[in-house]
Amino acid sequence: MDICSYVAWFGLFSILGWVYECTYCAIRTKRWDNRGFLFGPVCPIYGFGVSAVLIVAQAIASTGATSANVAWWQVFLCASAGSAVLEYTTSYVLEKCFHARWWDYSNVPLNLNGRICLPFALCFGAVGTLLYYFVCPLLGGATVSLPLTAWEVLALLTVGLMSADLALTLSALTDVTQRVERSRADFDAVMETAVDDLASGRRPLGADLEAAAHRTAEEMSLVQRRALKSIRSYTSEHREEGAARLRRAVARVESERLARKHADGRTNGASDTDSTDARDGR
Repeated sequence: MDICSYVAWFGLFSILGWVYECTYCAIRTKRWDNRGFLFGPVCPIYGFGVSAVLIVAQAIASTGATSANVAWWQVFLCASAGSAVLEYTTSYVLEKCFHARWWDYSNVPLNLNGRICLPFALCFGAVGTLLYYFVCPLLGGATVSLPLTAWEVLALLTVGLMSADLALTLSALTDVTQRVERSRADFDAVMETAVDDLASGRRPLGADLEAAAHRTAEEMSLVQRRALKSIRSYTSEHREEGAARLRRAVARVESERLARKHADGRTNGASDTDSTDARDGR
């Protein structure tokens, strides 16, 4: 395999990983949840994992050995350890960059700092073993069957789309972080004037906070709302409080927009019916 085919397979399995994540979470929570760090339907961590298995399999094959010469338990242990290292590193880097977590295994037994856990590491090890013995040979055959030009085009598309998605997501996350901080600043401002507000008989403090969060949520774009929903939790308490208010406000704004859309649809439907009746009357 050449670098272009690795990049193309990385893109494909990033999409398949996203499908798995969304399906698993939908079954567990009984509702659809668009999973993943990026805005598009991809989970790059799965693409990296499969690409690593392909690279190792190719390296072993280049020595003249076959999969039959490698014990399954060796593949299983390497895949389990490799997936744990990849997942822990990804979680650590994302947390340091954005002060947030996209997954948390704190409630799962035998976890390490909530970033990885033994049960999932073993599951990924089993998947890696299946990939090595059954999927990698098929992918190798598929790679040879396509000309290099096709792989170059697929690789360019993968890099281009992933790069654009990454830029869009990073921009949205930066803006979301600023809005979360603004929500916290609104809270501080309301608390500073709490005595005056209560003495003058104004509405409760919570209403002021929720109204400010509602205004912020209405200003957020689709990508920014998606970025906020994808974050499992913030590492600092004050950021998480602001994010929780924004999440509630976003849910209300989306419900209001959906209700208006349905109302407009019923109104348009009634207008069409009236027009038809008028024509029939003539």
